[in-house]
Amino acid sequence: MKNLVLQNNKKKLNQLIKKMHPYDILDELNTFTEDEKTRFYEMLDEKEVARIVAYLEPEDAASVIDNFELDSQQEIIDHMDLDDAADIFVHLENQDALIDTEENKDIKEILTYDEDEVGAHMSDAYITLPIDLDVKQATKKVIKEAGDIEDINHLYVIDENNQYAGVVELKTLIKAKEPLTVQDLIQQQPYVFVDDDIEDAVHKIQNYGLYAIAVLNRTFEIKGILTVDDAIEIYHEEALEDYEKLAALPDTQTKGFFKSAIKRLPWLLMLLVLSIPIALATSSFEEVIASVAVLALFQPLILDAGGDVATQTLAVTLRILNKDEKSALKNGTKELLSGALSGLLLGVAAAVVSYIISLQMGVFEPFNVALIVGISLTLTVIAGPFFALFIPVILNRFKIDPAVASGPFITTLIDVTSVFIYFGLATFFLGVI
Repeated sequence: MKNLVLQNNKKKLNQLIKKMHPYDILDELNTFTEDEKTRFYEMLDEKEVARIVAYLEPEDAASVIDNFELDSQQEIIDHMDLDDAADIFVHLENQDALIDTEENKDIKEILTYDEDEVGAHMSDAYITLPIDLDVKQATKKVIKEAGDIEDINHLYVIDENNQYAGVVELKTLIKAKEPLTVQDLIQQQPYVFVDDDIEDAVHKIQNYGLYAIAVLNRTFEIKGILTVDDAIEIYHEEALEDYEKLAALPDTQTKGFFKSAIKRLPWLLMLLVLSIPIALATSSFEEVIASVAVLALFQPLILDAGGDVATQTLAVTLRILNKDEKSALKNGTKELLSGALSGLLLGVAAAVVSYIISLQMGVFEPFNVALIVGISLTLTVIAGPFFALFIPVILNRFKIDPAVASGPFITTLIDVTSVFIYFGLATFFLGVI
């Protein structure tokens, strides 16, 4: 590929590229210099450029397209699926000159949808069949339009009012014979609306095992389809976003180290502020700590255990909550019972260890110290899953992204609770205050 670029052999390069997958092409392009990459794209037909840049990040794809003349940019966009074109379009330098053209009216419409709505991700790569066509007419229509469509396994049927009526599988159409019509072959299949939440649509594709799902407006006209390829990409992006929120980590993947540090700073300062309640809670038991210093030795154990269990439960809850709140609550019951059993076993082990250490240190009332450590650890480990389960569920009930109940925030809440449990029990059993 590189040799053909250096030889300026445009014909053979295009012949080779047509046989290669975009992933392999981009992998080999990593060995090119920037000038060689620019020359490579200039030598390709616009259709091949469109096929390749669709596999790039939208910003990178726009950078490639920006190097072409305006007419070529339009032709590249015309060869792309609607959803890919819309993602890239917003990053083009000449988007203002292109947006109001007749060719881009569909892109203009798709850009009106929010990123979390299905309409922002729908594709126009599908074939519709009028419901009154006979199988011969329908087959001719499919043959005529199939060249520009990647997958034609499912054909989308519209009635006389241009409303969605169902789907016809290609294999069913091929097997059918006259005098059957499209209406005789229709199968009912789930659909989504353009303003539905994209995560709900992804779960519907997953639950029904679909390759694609019809996207309708509120008058039941088909506006596009959402494919499983896009669903997988969206699911991956949502999972990554939830992971970043779980770690209270802003999006810094595409930024330099200085910008990353600056963008993370507000989050780190927020976590610093959240640690203040822990310090205040600990200071309120100053006399307890001063009187029985060994209690400070076991404080990290109490704080860490609750936070660790809470973070595990939070990860499980967020994963299941993405599918169904009832499933999250059902699974949450197991998490609570698991937390209770784990807390009991850990509490017994911690009590034995703390009793032995207290004896060796000559601590006054070692049995009470062991009792305090054991009960505190048990209650803390039980409290962790409780907070990590119900806080995300409550946020979800109020239509707030449950991922904002991230690990550091839940951990801080558990830490404050643990301090009050631990030193509260110490005050009760040892009667220090």
